[in-house]
Amino acid sequence: MCLFRRKAVVITSVFLHCIVIQVKSHTVIFATGATAKRLKLPREDEFWSRGISACAICDGASPLFKGQVLAVIGGGDTATEEALYLTKYARHVHLLVRRDQLRASKAMQDRCV
Repeated sequence: MCLFRRKAVVITSVFLHCIVIQVKSHTVIFATGATAKRLKLPREDEFWSRGISACAICDGASPLFKGQVLAVIGGGDTATEEALYLTKYARHVHLLVRRDQLRASKAMQDRCV
């Protein structure tokens, strides 16, 4: 991700699916994106975006998750950060770790305990 923030920037050729557009803005963010890691669970595709999400920031505050008991799968910094964020909205958050220990940094582990 790149962030330019100074004077107005004009980008004359941004390619979005073969469409060229012109953008004028004081802030430009290039987000290259990320791919969610799916678990290949039975019926996972059926419930994707209907209870299964890959982005706590995007979906955590939605009515679907507010006040619910939620689970975050993973043991790294990203999973612990997302679990901590969800505590603002959920009744309870479980952090499901597939290994015998967290891979998250010591600072993130301390925040989760």
